[in-house]
Amino acid sequence: NESPRWLVEKNRHAEARSALARVRSKSQEDPSVVQELDEIIEDFMGHEKMSLKAQLKAACESKRMFYQCSMAVILMFWQQWTGTNSINYYSPQIFASIGLKGTSAGLFATGIYGVVKVVLTSLGLMFMTEQVGRKWSLIIGALGKAFAMFYIGVNGYVNPPNANAALTGSSIFAIVCVYLFVTFYSFGWGPIPFVLSSECSPNHVRSLAMACALMTQWLFNFVIAKLTPIMLARITNGTFLLFGSCCIAMGLYAVFCVPETKNVPLESIHLLFEGDSIVKSATKDTLARYRRAEGLKNASNVGHDEDEFAKGKGYNVRVEDANRSSHA
Repeated sequence: NESPRWLVEKNRHAEARSALARVRSKSQEDPSVVQELDEIIEDFMGHEKMSLKAQLKAACESKRMFYQCSMAVILMFWQQWTGTNSINYYSPQIFASIGLKGTSAGLFATGIYGVVKVVLTSLGLMFMTEQVGRKWSLIIGALGKAFAMFYIGVNGYVNPPNANAALTGSSIFAIVCVYLFVTFYSFGWGPIPFVLSSECSPNHVRSLAMACALMTQWLFNFVIAKLTPIMLARITNGTFLLFGSCCIAMGLYAVFCVPETKNVPLESIHLLFEGDSIVKSATKDTLARYRRAEGLKNASNVGHDEDEFAKGKGYNVRVEDANRSSHA
């Protein structure tokens, strides 16, 4: 199927209804399908086939819109500063700096690293993204990666590898930490930035926001690829301490700036960015008892009062209505 939202954007509403019904495994006349399609159409009202200039203007028309669009770019920026592509591109050198001897051993360890990354990313998307939520996946991933990077860096200073000696226990654990790093990356900052970027970008400017996000990802992929050999040569183990510090910073960003979008309909995502303080609301989403996503899970987006939401009142009404309907 084509995306129902893409079909609505092209004014192909009948095809959108058919595609949406198929995705939901329901009939086209099902009330939930009709309501969701109405929400999608309302969200795109007046935004069909927007030019690049119009999308740029729309992305900056309010604090909420700019925050939503820029979050995709920031997430991709942080993703590259986890240090993942340093290991992807230079893992034989990194394993050698830890103490793993021999070209064959380094290449074998690199191959295993790639297999672990693919398998764990698949498992993370299937069993963690929806169960744990996007926000906590990022937080846990950041903390785990920070521990791994800090251990590798500190161990390199405390127990520098000796070419003539066998691997010590601390060096073996440093090698394990490389795999520990990719484990936490695969559950968090590997896939989640893509999920959040597409979810949080407003429908009518999603193509612009995602283009900017992926441009940022590839730009800093290039930057990291060029900087890593320089850093490994000049600051050696400080490279890992730098990436570990970046992991702490991105963990803090996830706590204070990223809302929890699990179970929130796309047409209601913008409600997570309403109110006087987006940061305060996003911080509250860290704790399950204050998480707004549950209140918006069954919320309708049709007919809301923008002025009330701007004052922070509409959201409370929406949550109360949704909770009443869920209890009923």
